[in-house]
Parts: sequence; structure tokens; C-alpha cells
Amino acid sequence: MQHGSLENHLFKQIPAVLPWSTRLNIAVGAAKGLAFLHDAEKPVIYRDFKASNILLDSDYKAKLSDFGLAKDGPEGDDTHVSTRVMGTHGYAAPEYIMTGHLTAKSDVYSFGVVLLEILTGRRSVDKARPNREQNLVEYARPCLKDPLRLARIMDPALEGQYPARTAQSAALVAYRCLSGSPKNRPDMSAVVEALEPLLGLADDVNVAAVGPVVLFVAATDAAEEKTKERAPRKDSRRRRPMSPKVSPRKRGAAKNEEFWVWHLPAEQKA
Repeated sequence: MQHGSLENHLFKQIPAVLPWSTRLNIAVGAAKGLAFLHDAEKPVIYRDFKASNILLDSDYKAKLSDFGLAKDGPEGDDTHVSTRVMGTHGYAAPEYIMTGHLTAKSDVYSFGVVLLEILTGRRSVDKARPNREQNLVEYARPCLKDPLRLARIMDPALEGQYPARTAQSAALVAYRCLSGSPKNRPDMSAVVEALEPLLGLADDVNVAAVGPVVLFVAATDAAEEKTKERAPRKDSRRRRPMSPKVSPRKRGAAKNEEFWVWHLPAEQKA
């Protein structure tokens, strides 16, 4: 493939830095590839999704390669495929490592790892870094919902040339894909639906807002939020809902029962 692998561009000191718009295009293309496999009449689980298996053509469009570990998905009433644990350390889903149970959500986790690498320019596992930073998911996932902390871990090679709002939205997609519970991860088709609208904004580093930047949450998460809202507080007073216009800089991302929503502070609105 003309431009080699995504891994080479992110980690192999290739002089040309991948700009934000190209990175986002690669992420969307790779997500579409996984969604195609998962949604086929006979679903296929890729099982070894990682940066080195994403090849880039002359237009930097992503192509999935190396299907040597791919596995047919579960059929009928089966919920998973039981198999000997394979794949690459740092990308494999935790439940797959522990149980050998393989599902499409295992690929979703691996996609989240790659998206995190695209955002940060860091490897999924890097023994050369300080101990607490060696495992990228453990180190970076807690930062993905906080705009200020996210800005600190974004790839310095980008030199700030990216729209903060689209980076925050992509980070929230990664956060959901990296959920420790497979049922709380989105399907890849939902990932595509969340990322693709960001492409039109990827080149404008001065973009202030997309309206509210809205990201899906899994239906199970929505149910959990409803349960929390219904639970009585110890002082028996009904909890006042967070204002939908809260500034993320001050109080984090506002939530309702179906969406994660990032709102601009009033003074920044156009």
C-alpha cells in the first residue's frame, strides 16, 4: 500500500505528521471496515485490530489487512465464540483475555485503543514511559471526558492544529469503546454514525461549536442513568437536574438520560 501502515505514521518517525483531518478520515474508514465485517450476513470478528494492520492508500484512505486471526461470529442463539486467546497485547479486550469469549464488542474495544493512539500519538503499551503511563488505556481513558485533561494528552505533533470540539467528540467515542463492560460499548455502525459528521469540521481549527456536540450512549447506560435518577437521596429531597447549559470547563460534560452532550459556555456561543 502506497503510504504504509498507520503505525508507521504515528510511531516510526516518518517526517510528515498526519494532520488532524487525515487522522479522523483514517478512523472513520477503519470503523466502516469493522462495521462491514460485523454487519455482514455471516458476521466476521477481526480479532487483531491494531494500527499496524491499518494500511493507507495513495489518498490516505484506510484499508484493513491481515485477516489471519479473523473468526466467524456467533450464530443462532450463541452470544460469543469461545476460542484460544490470540491477538496483540495492548489491543485485546479484557474480557476476551480473561475468558476467551470473543464477540464483535471485542473488536470495538480494539478500535477504541487505536482511536486513542490516533488522538495521543502514543503506543498502546510503551515500556519506555514512566510506570503509570506505560498502559495507554489505563493512563489516558480517565482524561477523555475532561476537556482540559484531554488537551494535555493530545499528540503534541499536532501542535494544537485541530478543532477542540471535534477532538472532544472523538475522545468520547474512544471512552465508550473502551468500557470495561462489553454491553456498554457501542456497535461499530453506531461508532461510524458518531464520527462521520465530524469530518466536515476537521479542517477548521477555529470552529467553536457544532451546535451541541452529541454522542450516543449505549441503551444499557441510558437505563443505568434512569435508575440513578429515580433513586431517592438520603435526605429524601429530589435531586435537581444539572443545567443543560453548564460549561464543561467548570463541571464536565452535562448528561441527560440518552446522550452525552458537550455545551459551550454562553460567552463563546456565536
